[in-house]
Amino acid sequence: MAVLKRRPDAVPWAGGTLIQTSSDDRNAGRQVSVLDLGGIPELTTVNRSDRYLELGACVTLATILGLPKNLALEPLREAAGLIGTATVRNLATLGGNIAARDSFMTCFSALACMDAAIELRDAGGARWLGIHTLIDGDNKPQFPAATLLTRIRIPTAPWDATALHRLGQVHRGECYASTFAATARFEKETISELRLVAAGRHLVRDRSLELTLIGKRLPLSAREIESAQATAHERARENGFDDRTAVHFGQYVAAFLASVQEESR
Repeated sequence: MAVLKRRPDAVPWAGGTLIQTSSDDRNAGRQVSVLDLGGIPELTTVNRSDRYLELGACVTLATILGLPKNLALEPLREAAGLIGTATVRNLATLGGNIAARDSFMTCFSALACMDAAIELRDAGGARWLGIHTLIDGDNKPQFPAATLLTRIRIPTAPWDATALHRLGQVHRGECYASTFAATARFEKETISELRLVAAGRHLVRDRSLELTLIGKRLPLSAREIESAQATAHERARENGFDDRTAVHFGQYVAAFLASVQEESR
């Protein structure tokens, strides 16, 4: 932190996979300071309590995939498995995936659905915040300057249904493909909790749509599913997604709502 205070423009480096593959050319032609985090063992620890799993920001995606199967890590485990090759996952870190400044990466939508919290550390000390604090008023990434992400805390209460999908291929103006994530819990054949998220250059989460569906008895009617699909499509368009990606978001919302009717039985 002392180094970062002196050089607030320094780029934190852990696995380096995002930095080396980003198409962002803002730093082209100028000298950039790199802050190597590889020698900080606290950032690679994994701790578990009765209610939470805490992951150091430099925990690799391969480590996440290697955690015991009885841990309730979906849809994060699915997100980690979608990224790159085995070699990339051995290098890429969870913190680097979350802290991207130009686009929400694959794990972000999963963690948003899982109500994850993050520990940010700057010259003023450390503080825990909800992961949604990294979203600005225009639903774009807003990672604070001169700040390190040091830990990620994930509630361990399992979800009854989860989903994680790519929203098509990379489109013009996008660094990486957008991602759809969803989670749901049921109680007495009704939807008690629901999260529906699409994340790419922008993030879409329509809480009013979720609240409309929470408390509904299962199975949902075809009309309810079609209405949710149309609403999701429209919200994605309003939040800057191209029409093709917005259509896919609506389709995945409908497919997830249709699938939870089987999961709840």
